[in-house]
Amino acid sequence: MKNEKANALFHHHSSTAASSKKTSGLLVLTALLFAASGVLSAQAGKSYSQLKAEHPGWSQVPGQLIRPDCVHRVAKGSQLEIGTDGYPNGNVKMNGQVIAHYDACPEAAIDTRGVDSQRQHDPGTGGWVEDSEWQLSLSNSDNIDVISNDWLVPPYPSQSGALVYLFNGVEPTKGGYIMQPVLQFGDNGSFGGEYYSLASWLVGPPGSGIVFVSDPITVNPGDEIWGLVEETGVSGNTLSYFVQAVDLASGASTYLPVEATGFHWTLAFEGVLEAYNVTSCAQFSSFGSIQFAHTFLAHGFPKYDYYGTLKFGGVIRNYGGPSCGFAVNVNGRTATLDF
Repeated sequence: MKNEKANALFHHHSSTAASSKKTSGLLVLTALLFAASGVLSAQAGKSYSQLKAEHPGWSQVPGQLIRPDCVHRVAKGSQLEIGTDGYPNGNVKMNGQVIAHYDACPEAAIDTRGVDSQRQHDPGTGGWVEDSEWQLSLSNSDNIDVISNDWLVPPYPSQSGALVYLFNGVEPTKGGYIMQPVLQFGDNGSFGGEYYSLASWLVGPPGSGIVFVSDPITVNPGDEIWGLVEETGVSGNTLSYFVQAVDLASGASTYLPVEATGFHWTLAFEGVLEAYNVTSCAQFSSFGSIQFAHTFLAHGFPKYDYYGTLKFGGVIRNYGGPSCGFAVNVNGRTATLDF
């Protein structure tokens, strides 16, 4: 019965996304993968606390510490231009007119997903805590077409001060970029606070200076969230995707259209817990777990070949904060992350 409900929700919101896409602008990304090893090696041996101290005022977006003026919010109906060199040229247009311009980020972002041997002993650091993931074996012409599921906004934590992200998402085979509908608790330096907010993100490699986010919306504990990454078109080796996060309780949604050239999207994340500045387990929700349910995954665009059997596996990561009973239980179309 739950799967039937999820299937109905999926088709309903896919239709909504498609109709919304017609009136929305297109965020265009030409895919150039950058090696982040130089950025990471330059930071080797430094704790997250040291990096934060060396970069006061920087934003902690999902997976990256970055200058806040390099986090670009993309409003509905807008379009990001791509220059002849393959990079965004900084112009944002609406109805053919330039409404904003962003210069290239003058400093490289710092990857915060991985940890080194020193950071794992640094209390209150952060990064990816645990997740359910699946690296698919797909031909070069085939990509992940859809990942979607729903989860409940958990109760507020009993202790404030942490920044917590919960999301599903898709990455290309070689990593670097990630498309993700994200539930957030806390202030990331660009938006948020001691409440839950919802936004769709495209985050690029640290050296690319590419971080774009849709207009965030506020959601409440107990609301059901539905997150979707869906391929909507293909032209040559350019793929169009639609990243959407919906609050099913209020009907509010926030979305980000993406067009990517040269990527092979094969890494699916069913559910991820990412956290920063955690010094106590009480800074996670008192509920103690989050359940990403009714997961749908497909490939084979344009026919959408849905997987009948899912092969996600749980991963516990060394994020640097206190151990809080972390566990990942993957069962059918549901992944439960304990904390």
